[in-house]
Amino acid sequence: MKKLFLILAAVLLVPTLALAQVSLSVHATTTSGTSLGPHRVLSCKGYSYDPTGDPWAQCTDRGTLSSLNFGTLTTRLKTPTGADNGGAGCFYGEDFFIVYLYPDAWGGRGYDLRQAPASLPAAISNSVVMTPVYARDDAYSGQGPQGDLISGEVLGSPVLARNGGLILTAWRPRIVRAQYSLPPYPAAGDPNPVSDPAWTPVPLTTGAGTYSSGAITIAITER
Repeated sequence: MKKLFLILAAVLLVPTLALAQVSLSVHATTTSGTSLGPHRVLSCKGYSYDPTGDPWAQCTDRGTLSSLNFGTLTTRLKTPTGADNGGAGCFYGEDFFIVYLYPDAWGGRGYDLRQAPASLPAAISNSVVMTPVYARDDAYSGQGPQGDLISGEVLGSPVLARNGGLILTAWRPRIVRAQYSLPPYPAAGDPNPVSDPAWTPVPLTTGAGTYSSGAITIAITER
């Protein structure tokens, strides 16, 4: 059994309000029919992002970014145009990050792509959410859209990053996204960003200071 790793070392800072940053590095090796290509990171404005649209047209391409900086966390909500929309009742990150993952597989071998449980500062350990996203229209360079997942292939569900979980099980190369966010409370009638009852946004009682420790690891394992 072979594992390839993408490691994100977590560094979260809280000054007057809160600043959050995740340092990222990539490590991958291959010995046979499975490999994890270089990742790509987009930073996106959560208040204006349309999940049905093209992320590359809405977000900023950060390349193989070495840190995911959520910036100064805010307590104010915004409309899709960026206008003030009232208090959030918590701290949250206006920006979220899409980490594009490019697994490769050949020779009939499938793979599991997972995020391992992450060690995070207690102040935000119930707040950082990892959301797997698969899009049938994503395509490897020079190829057509990758199409729908087939029988036996499974996309994971949103999880608290501290717990980790499945991103994708697949039998062939599939582009998949791992989205990392510090979201606010959902709007009335909307579900929480993750089903885990332990999830909560960063509370307003979070003290100013620096919170830094831990790492997030994404591993691909041949089946």
